[in-house]
Amino acid sequence: MALDSNSPCSITREIYSGWNAIGLGNGLFKLFIVPEIGGRVIQLRLGAQDCFYVNPRHLGRVYSPEQNNFDSGWKNYGGSKVWPAPQGWSSDAEWPGPPDPALDGGAYSCRILDDKSETAAVLLESPADDYTGLTFARELRIFQDTTTVHIRHTMRNTAARPVRWGIWQVTQHAVNGDIAVFTRARTYRQMLGDQAYASIRLDPDTKLWRLRYADQVAKFAVRPEDGWVATLDSQRRIAHVETFQLFPGVPYPDGAPLELWVNGRGSYTIHGDRMETQKDPNGCDPFLETEVLSPLAELQPGQEYTFHSAWHCTAIDADAVLRVEDCGAVARALEVQHREKQLRVTGSFGLFHAAVAELVGTYRAGKEKAHVLGAATPLVPCVVDQLFPYEDGLSQISLRLRRPDGKLLGTVDHATVC
Repeated sequence: MALDSNSPCSITREIYSGWNAIGLGNGLFKLFIVPEIGGRVIQLRLGAQDCFYVNPRHLGRVYSPEQNNFDSGWKNYGGSKVWPAPQGWSSDAEWPGPPDPALDGGAYSCRILDDKSETAAVLLESPADDYTGLTFARELRIFQDTTTVHIRHTMRNTAARPVRWGIWQVTQHAVNGDIAVFTRARTYRQMLGDQAYASIRLDPDTKLWRLRYADQVAKFAVRPEDGWVATLDSQRRIAHVETFQLFPGVPYPDGAPLELWVNGRGSYTIHGDRMETQKDPNGCDPFLETEVLSPLAELQPGQEYTFHSAWHCTAIDADAVLRVEDCGAVARALEVQHREKQLRVTGSFGLFHAAVAELVGTYRAGKEKAHVLGAATPLVPCVVDQLFPYEDGLSQISLRLRRPDGKLLGTVDHATVC
């Protein structure tokens, strides 16, 4: 079965909420990038649904360094940005922001690297920051027929001294009802929040870690088993997934590759100072931050360090995200039930590709038989409920995706036939 491609990549210049923005999209989703407010990806739109939190108090505003500093206070625009880590206020080896007039609030340059139908990319670059000694660059690359974004982060030492920092990608997710964050975790700890946060659970058997949004300020450091974190909006049936490489045995800022900030009511204490969120000039709107960190890197003058991550967004019918694979997210694992001479195959998934979905039976003799399910898209949840003919020797059934040209993209999930 052929699938007509209808999602070529494009780069556009447009106005987003009053800002001069770059649109990077492909018909399935779009990124809205505002270089002049700290190189932020201010919004990610899947189909017609917006995923990121955008602060309504600052719509269309561009603040000067004199308006966005320690004396004037931080301006939290929302969206996704990159900071240096660790954060702190006790030595010059810690970043005392935000605010920060260069890396967080400065005007970034933006250069188009590719503008083709099959791939498009832009490169954002910060001003040089004297305090950290860093210049940040962030390459965002998209591809035809997929909601995957490849992100290449680079920090370069532009100072005359050695420096030691990590890359810290911070993404603010809108809360529109029931929203939760999932990953598989070894351990976690609450870093901030004067009250213990109760809406959290770690399954000791599966290691599935879930944080459900509650209107209570808190921050967590998480040591994940796998390099993924999924933010699930079960009411709107969409998920935003971040994937990243883990580096066991090397030092991370705060000792963890993943952190989460829960923006809500209450207080937290830093270096003896009690901060009440209701008094924040940025407001106390509900949102969740997923924060992906690189290891710490020691850089001599002129040296660079690069860290790769990726975003994937999808429609999904789920109460939880159990697992993330290259092709999609698993909400309910593939399951096989015997029905006389047939098998009932069920499962629920969110896909990262516009593709042809198929169920493939694998036999002990090595042969395979495929049953085509049809065209699938990240814009619609993939719910499988199919009958598959049972034959002797059938040992496994897999859900696979193929590209429009027929080439195999990969396996979303598989189940053993008993």
